[in-house]
Amino acid sequence: MRRSRRHAAEPDVVVVRVFRDNKSEFRSNLDRRLYSFNDQQRRTETGKYIVVATMEPYDYRAELDGKVARVQPQLVVLDSVEDTKLLADLGGIHGAKSACGVERNCPAFIPAWVRGDELNATKQVFDFITTQ
Repeated sequence: MRRSRRHAAEPDVVVVRVFRDNKSEFRSNLDRRLYSFNDQQRRTETGKYIVVATMEPYDYRAELDGKVARVQPQLVVLDSVEDTKLLADLGGIHGAKSACGVERNCPAFIPAWVRGDELNATKQVFDFITTQ
């Protein structure tokens, strides 16, 4: 008997990769927000499921210095405003909002290379984690 390699079609998914420091002071709060977003099973305007995945470099500061543009995450969350100086390769940060609450300013932003369904999905994640 021959087995079919076809499986039931999985729903289309858009993965929003969030670049962040896994050793930041606000890590647990951000984790709760990201888990909560995933639990809501949100969709893009075209009906694709949105799934959040984090990119947590071994050396956050070293990875910011010229490497973020190479891995092209859909969302970047910085530890502090000072970290923006390490992102010269992105050509500026526009529309950043804090992702760590009112007590600190931890800029989160969507890089210019994010487009289409990824942009729609990323905007939903961005709005969710930056709402105070």
